Amino acid sequence: MPELIFSKETDCRYCYKCLRNCPVKAVSFRSGKSTVVVEECIFCGTCLEVCPQSARIYRKDTEKLLNLQKPFLASIAPSFFAYFENPLKAIGSLKKMGAMVVQETAVGAEIVSRRYTEVFEKSDAPVVTAACPVVVNLAEKHFPHVLKYLTPVDSPLMAHAKFLKKRYGDFPVVFVGPCIAKKEESSLVDIVLTFEELEEIIDETQAKETLPDPPYPSRARFFPTTDGINYTVSIPWEKKMVVEGIENLMKVFSRIDEYRNVFIEASACYGSCLNGPVMKKKGAGKDRILEWQKKLPEEPKIDFFEIETFRPFRNRSKSVDVPEEEIKKVLVSTGKDDPKKELNCGACGYDSCREKAKAVVLGKAEKEMCFVYLLDLVRSSSYRVVEESPNAVFVLKEGKVIYRNKLAGDLAGSDPEILTKAMNMVGNMLSLDDKRFFFVKRFSLEEGEEVLMLVDVTQEKLKDEELNRLKQETLKKVEEMLNKQMRIAQEIAGILGESIAETKSSFLELKMFMGGNDADL
Repeated sequence: MPELIFSKETDCRYCYKCLRNCPVKAVSFRSGKSTVVVEECIFCGTCLEVCPQSARIYRKDTEKLLNLQKPFLASIAPSFFAYFENPLKAIGSLKKMGAMVVQETAVGAEIVSRRYTEVFEKSDAPVVTAACPVVVNLAEKHFPHVLKYLTPVDSPLMAHAKFLKKRYGDFPVVFVGPCIAKKEESSLVDIVLTFEELEEIIDETQAKETLPDPPYPSRARFFPTTDGINYTVSIPWEKKMVVEGIENLMKVFSRIDEYRNVFIEASACYGSCLNGPVMKKKGAGKDRILEWQKKLPEEPKIDFFEIETFRPFRNRSKSVDVPEEEIKKVLVSTGKDDPKKELNCGACGYDSCREKAKAVVLGKAEKEMCFVYLLDLVRSSSYRVVEESPNAVFVLKEGKVIYRNKLAGDLAGSDPEILTKAMNMVGNMLSLDDKRFFFVKRFSLEEGEEVLMLVDVTQEKLKDEELNRLKQETLKKVEEMLNKQMRIAQEIAGILGESIAETKSSFLELKMFMGGNDADL
């Protein structure tokens, strides 16, 4: 089975927000990788919604639809009419893509509602609806003792898929809805798309407005609303109860045995399916469903086929016993050798330090996920760095030294007045016997503490002095060289002057000889 929810590792920044918000802690951080633990995941989609980096994505199946053999049968969830601006054009687009039938999943919900009423009438224990796949996953994977209270009835989608195949034949079934978990709900459906997936591949502007195919549901169009299932069943109102949100479901499941004969409408999403993980207009869909309820044809005019809707559930929980000594070993290694040091701050994503330690033992978490542990590491590392620093560090509070590192202690031992001298040279160079040189810095910490740091610049000072010495020697040599060159130039000039005078005299004599007394040189 292909992975359903997965991480884009290049985008994950390990903020642990997904883990903090995951109600069942089905996220693993190990060896630099963040992954979804499929065996524990209930596919609620919470991690996709809360991730600030959009590093969580779900499997897209649009290509499967585009390559699907035609024709096919399409089932559209009731919240379809709340999601699309023009749902009739969206239906027309499905028809254009090869859908032989586009029918409302609420048809299956009508069948399921009848079965719910029958189950409740025969029970004297709590009855929990199983229409929401996340509720079923939660019970099967984490609260197996609740399975006996789940209605052993197909979900509306499963019932509708059976209805479609029985009425139209064995064609592929495509479901479109607001839920990611539906992708893994049943093998009765060939392809499950979310509304946003369908929106990506259809062009409503080129489609004709088309009504869904009959038969038409009655009250079941309100299945995706709060109290929508209760609205469809024939059960006394005082026996009905609505539980929404995974946290609330977990609380109810934890004490389900205390409840008596009550019908529990269970939904993982607050506001039911209208607030599903891929609904773009959350909380504003009930009015739109009511609007379309008035526009669409009325309740079905034909009898439903007799369809077997029994549905079994199975225990998929995996409880692992972790030895107490292993948990304690992890706690001690993270500095929690005393229960008082277990802050249970939840920053790592787990509710307690013990739960986090257990996850470390199981390979689902890393010790470094504890921020307190990391802070202690940084502090201890910083202490070692400061202690072995080549600079002298004094920490003062109210004028008194409360800490000094090794070098500061050595300097104070050799010169008791070192602190006073340093205080008077803040921002300047401090010389100790013209052998060691320090630049003095001073800055404040929290809670009235301040740091006096003597930065050792001896080597830099010696280098500067050596550089100055080399400069002076170089200038002296250049000056000597220039003086010598000047003397040579003067001597050469003198010699050249005598030579030119003698040459001129010889030429004059030659001229007079060759041209007479009036010859002009």
